[in-house]
Amino acid sequence: MDDSAEFDFRITAYSPETIPMERLAKYMAELAAMMGNTAHVHFGKLKKGSTRLCVRVEQEDVPKVSQRIAVANRADAPADVSKAVRNINSLLREDGARGFIKQGNAQVFKFPGADEQLPKRIGPIKEAGVLDGEIVRVGGKDKTIHILLVGPDGQEYKLVTTSRDVAKSMANHLYTPVRVTGTGTWSRNEDGDWELDSFSVQGFDAIDDRSLIEAFAALQAVEGSHWKQMEDPLATWQELRSN
Repeated sequence: MDDSAEFDFRITAYSPETIPMERLAKYMAELAAMMGNTAHVHFGKLKKGSTRLCVRVEQEDVPKVSQRIAVANRADAPADVSKAVRNINSLLREDGARGFIKQGNAQVFKFPGADEQLPKRIGPIKEAGVLDGEIVRVGGKDKTIHILLVGPDGQEYKLVTTSRDVAKSMANHLYTPVRVTGTGTWSRNEDGDWELDSFSVQGFDAIDDRSLIEAFAALQAVEGSHWKQMEDPLATWQELRSN
């Protein structure tokens, strides 16, 4: 007896005979990302009719997969689930199609696809702002010098400055956490996310990324420091702040 459950992903476009293999592979990759638990989620077969992708999930992971599907449209859904849903809807819109997932006779998730009402693109809007990250590249031969900043989440920000002094100073802080101030040009895309189109640097400051514990350890290591004699320097610091 096959100890597994089946989920049926249906696309209201193409058929098993007409869907391009590359297109099918994209749908499969995003569906796998949405369902997660990749070691226990398997391709079953393509069924006749509209494109129907059968997914076989090992019984032990059915509750986990079902939970990911159940929360996929919620604001607190895991980031990888939300991203996969957006990508599937994007593929469906391009194909003029809709999609849904069924488990047995029950529809457990619906992709609006071509029916989705997308927010209108807004912008560009100029606004003063602050960006945190690491400087990984500074360069340029003309008057506009380009800086690449990588944020804590891995997001890349392309910055510019016309000040050679600022550029030289930033070049001396490569791979160092910094806080950059300036004016950004932002646009909101069709997914409702704000994107940074450009950012003109006015100045920056290096960020001391040491924790308080590390900072107190450094203070205690100084010869003759009173902090060295304290049993709980953090509590003392907090008491001083409250006075």
